[in-house]
Amino acid sequence: METKTDQSYGVIPVFKEPTGEWTVLLVHQISYRGDSFWILPKGHAEAGEDEQQAALRELQEEAGVNSVSLMLIDPIRIQYSFEHDGTKINKTVSYYVGICESKATKVTQPKEIRDIRWCSFDEAYRLASHTNTKEVLNQTEALLPH
Repeated sequence: METKTDQSYGVIPVFKEPTGEWTVLLVHQISYRGDSFWILPKGHAEAGEDEQQAALRELQEEAGVNSVSLMLIDPIRIQYSFEHDGTKINKTVSYYVGICESKATKVTQPKEIRDIRWCSFDEAYRLASHTNTKEVLNQTEALLPH
């Protein structure tokens, strides 16, 4: 079986509520197979983009979020493998924690994104479809000031 490597970049969008509680944004993504899952926004870099530019563009494209400041920390990286059309893909995703100025969102790609939801971290853990997403949420929550 052929093996390929793949790299994606994303933002973990967080917002501090007036109550002091942090909320996080998840997207309900529709896969190429037609199934769907709750994940953090992410995607591939375009020509000439660095990691952070790609992550911010993907957040804007998938959720309509523009006003975000990335925390000055190293990204949270996850690695996993899967098969696609007879090829093994070894994937790395680099996530940057982004503090959003507002909770304004917009589904801009309805063929790829079914829904967008701000939720508490407890709700995000329940909604998250993949163990990797839950681990990223756990690491993010530990980094946020209380």
